[in-house]
Amino acid sequence: MPRHPADEDFLRQFSSLWHGGYFEGDPRDPHGENTYGEYGYNSAIFTTYMACIRPYVDANTTALEIGPGRGAWSKVILGRGAKHLYALDAASAEHTGFWQYVGSTDRATYILAKDFSLDGVPDNSIDYFFSFGVFCHLKPEMSAAYIGSLARKMKSGANGFLQFGDFDKYNHCLKDPSSYVLLRALKGKRRLLARLAYSILLRRRMNFTPLSKDAKSNLADPEGHGSWYHWSTHDACATIKACGFEIVEPDLNVLSRDPVVHFRAGSSTKRA
Repeated sequence: MPRHPADEDFLRQFSSLWHGGYFEGDPRDPHGENTYGEYGYNSAIFTTYMACIRPYVDANTTALEIGPGRGAWSKVILGRGAKHLYALDAASAEHTGFWQYVGSTDRATYILAKDFSLDGVPDNSIDYFFSFGVFCHLKPEMSAAYIGSLARKMKSGANGFLQFGDFDKYNHCLKDPSSYVLLRALKGKRRLLARLAYSILLRRRMNFTPLSKDAKSNLADPEGHGSWYHWSTHDACATIKACGFEIVEPDLNVLSRDPVVHFRAGSSTKRA
């Protein structure tokens, strides 16, 4: 490319600009301060979509989702053009309103789960697995049963993404909840006033109760349903590896509160 006479003059301005080097912030800190202000923070749900779904789902993908609920993630997976989605839930589609939200389509099969066998999902058929907000409500032995069944369903090379409840990470997140909101985008007096309003008005209305590994239930509803159960990241990954999966990343850290493990099926994955 021919050199333009003004190139050197134009570039010279950067030789003394931003003394010490331009520094936007630490990319590893999910809540680090940056010059974008309140526009510098993404929803954890959006971040999960961008990291765990968008790069892995296309028109050639047969996907499995455990616990779709109303179908927020299901709709996104189908919206990426997935060839087919098996959506398995303990509640009926009539109860969750799945079809009303997702829309009628022959690219999705809704399966009412009665155990952890994944019956209704063809063996060695799944290219992609996703579950969010489900395994945190399962006891570790139940989660392990699902993982064992999953090994029969996923093709070699298939990617899986699983969110679960690790109480250690959850409790660590709660130590300073005010640092995990947009207050860090504010400066000076605005930050001080916002922190005061947050502590008086909002924090009292939100559940910041630490979770106990010794308690019989955590975060259950008034009837005692929907409890959370502790499954450490170490134990979860050990179970996944024991079924022959490869751990790509023990925790993608797309969520400050909960782990999301990325794993992949290989030739050694137990499909018997």
